[in-house]
Amino acid sequence: MMSSSKVLVVGAGVVGAMTALALQERGYAVTLVDRNTPGNGCSFGNAGNVSPGGVVPYAMPGTLLDVPRWVLDRTGPLAIRAGHLPRLTPWLVGWLKASQPSNAFAVSRAMHAMHAHTFDDYLPLLAEIGEPDLIKRTGQLYVSRRPNGAQGDALVARMREAADVHVEPLAGPQIREVEPAVSPKFVSGLYLPGNGNCANPHRLVTVLAEAFARRGGTVLQGEVTGFEMGPSGPSAARLADGGQVPFDHLVAAAGAWSRKLVQMLGVDAPLEAERGYHVTLPDPGVMPKRPVTDRDRAFATAPMELGLRIAGTAEFAEVDATPDWRRAEILLKHGADLYPGLKTEGHTRWMGPRPSMPDGLPVVDRSPHHANVVFVFGNGHFGLTAAPMMGRLAAELVSGTTPSVDIAPYRITRFGGGTRRAA
Repeated sequence: MMSSSKVLVVGAGVVGAMTALALQERGYAVTLVDRNTPGNGCSFGNAGNVSPGGVVPYAMPGTLLDVPRWVLDRTGPLAIRAGHLPRLTPWLVGWLKASQPSNAFAVSRAMHAMHAHTFDDYLPLLAEIGEPDLIKRTGQLYVSRRPNGAQGDALVARMREAADVHVEPLAGPQIREVEPAVSPKFVSGLYLPGNGNCANPHRLVTVLAEAFARRGGTVLQGEVTGFEMGPSGPSAARLADGGQVPFDHLVAAAGAWSRKLVQMLGVDAPLEAERGYHVTLPDPGVMPKRPVTDRDRAFATAPMELGLRIAGTAEFAEVDATPDWRRAEILLKHGADLYPGLKTEGHTRWMGPRPSMPDGLPVVDRSPHHANVVFVFGNGHFGLTAAPMMGRLAAELVSGTTPSVDIAPYRITRFGGGTRRAA
């Protein structure tokens, strides 16, 4: 379908880039705008996991019991800044509701619909633009110090079975057969051969944006500060430098900054900046062939073009709050426990905000106020995996065609109302 309509996509992370390409393929004149250059938000520093088998929510029954222990443990996977707790409380209530068994299983089904075909979308596209090795189906390994700790409980097993996710339980020496560098203290493992890895998430977004520009798209660097309203809804974005970008359709794909963006349009969503940290080791002395996740300490490692990346932790604070680099140093210690002999000299560190909804599902919806506005944000830990489907759904909503999957689980109103004020 060809169209002369102008679409503005706000947010040049991996979701925004895939959205821009999907709209461009349908013939729209697309502008991609971000306050930074493409791929410099959460997409810059994620763990690189590409997980079609990612069907287990973070909000699960019993997880609430772990929260006090995690928060009190300075080396644990969760940190909540005290000043942010009042604002975070409604999000935590939604997370608790989502963790009920029936709700968690419904979330799992929606995750499967969003993630299942990610390789089918990425691999042909990357081959077409000359970067076939950026994403590979390498498999993914989970390990634990506890017998059967890597596998999860019976509900986790049922979720994977319902989604037809192939898994291979491992014990003791079998773990070292898959990844020889893993410490012998890890006695249980779970191998997911259908998952994979992105060798450089930042470069991925860069090459996607470059391909979009070569095909006639416009990439702008600028901060959206408001909107001009026309008779049928917003018609132009106001930028911090005083410029304006006119559009017929708007797609909000700004990651952790999406909440501020949609509030400008009279809508709210319980989106939190779940801040993650990473360290990248240029000469680690050991290099796994695939992503390896320590289930006990909730962090991931992955081979990257720039070295070994160790990523994880969840820190809840304001989206622009100063980083707590102790969180990154913790990852170095955890990594050395996973890989004996790990060399950490010359490492770099990074912090970025994951856009997280209480149930772990993204928002994919049309604005309840403006028919020409579409929302695609909130993927949490799965933005890289979900981006192809998010982009496709955004293009389908803009063009008025039937979505490829039922978007009911992703509605912006699912936590009640969604309306903030009239825009």
